[in-house]
Amino acid sequence: MLEIFDAQLVQNGIEIEKKRRDTIFQFNQFFGKLYEKITGIDGVAIKYEPSWKSDDSLNIIPSAQKAFEILQSKREIDKVVMTTMSGPHRDKIKFFRNGTDFTSTASTGQRRLLAILLRIGQAIFYANVTGKKPILLMDDVLLELDPDKRQLVTQLLPEYDQLFCTFLPGEPYERYMKEGTRIFEINGGIWNERQ
Repeated sequence: MLEIFDAQLVQNGIEIEKKRRDTIFQFNQFFGKLYEKITGIDGVAIKYEPSWKSDDSLNIIPSAQKAFEILQSKREIDKVVMTTMSGPHRDKIKFFRNGTDFTSTASTGQRRLLAILLRIGQAIFYANVTGKKPILLMDDVLLELDPDKRQLVTQLLPEYDQLFCTFLPGEPYERYMKEGTRIFEINGGIWNERQ
């Protein structure tokens, strides 16, 4: 059965790799600009590192034969660890600044912003591809940012159908409110709308 599963994994995995490469390329058209707008740090980009490579020196999609050979070369270790050690589920995306790994040198706040802006990028990408407004859920994602960065992040959000945010008590959410914003508080397990 492993031969059959490998053939299916290769067929679907190569298609996934193509789509990921295209998506990362599209993200890089705006992601670095979003990051620079919030932090002032330029040159940040996303790099896709697929598990299957045609040649380590070339950034091209492997042939089905090459992907199948990679799977075959890892078969024995796959049996020992009881999982497939290569394929699209082992791909990585990394953040680089001017060609060097950014996450290893970035502060905790800078890494947090990478994660937040990646999600905003996904919402922008979704809106551009589908023509639909996304529904967004922001569950304390702004907690570690200072108030000015929080406001900048919310201004970067694409036009949305609905936005749900949760905040801790004392959050200056008034800075992010729009016309039609409704605020609810939970006290003792009971929801109350603020008037």
